[in-house]
Amino acid sequence: MLNPIDIVDEINDNHVYLRKIRKDDSSFLFNSLKHDRVNLYLSLGPLFSVEHSKRLIKSYLKLWDQREQFTYIIELLAGEIKYKIGCVSLWNLSWVHRRAEIGIWFTPDYFNKGFGTTTLNLIKIIGFDHLNLNRLEAHAAIENQNSIKLFEKCGFLKEGQLKQYIKLQDVFHDVYVYSLLKKKKSKKIQLFI
Repeated sequence: MLNPIDIVDEINDNHVYLRKIRKDDSSFLFNSLKHDRVNLYLSLGPLFSVEHSKRLIKSYLKLWDQREQFTYIIELLAGEIKYKIGCVSLWNLSWVHRRAEIGIWFTPDYFNKGFGTTTLNLIKIIGFDHLNLNRLEAHAAIENQNSIKLFEKCGFLKEGQLKQYIKLQDVFHDVYVYSLLKKKKSKKIQLFI
């Protein structure tokens, strides 16, 4: 029997906010995914137009409704204004095996500023505490030192390497597979003698 799940539209730590992607995020996605530094290790972009971005968001919202993928815009609260700084997804969900993959990216101005750690900590709460997943995993191109450092800093363990797993800019790349398992509460075992 599956444990109940709680779909989370928004979560925050009073500074970094993750909220469900919306149709009005199309310009942000389009403009953000134009940057070569954002796309270097992303198989997603660049997007060809704002219309392309709108179609992508429409597919994300459909996947959300089908409980197959949850995509969040990452926002930073500065004073009373929220700035969009990136995106994070729980995707490739398997409810039977209670696992999902994580995909994350930031706009270049927010690289290496600690927001990745906060974002992953928030997405872990969604995955483990609300969606009742047992395993989160990530794939990082072996050249992508920023992602490797981020996942390792957040407690993910390297499980292995997949050869020529992703194609980026027409070149196949090896990836490291990272995972994080839900911490289990130990159960008392009753012995019968």
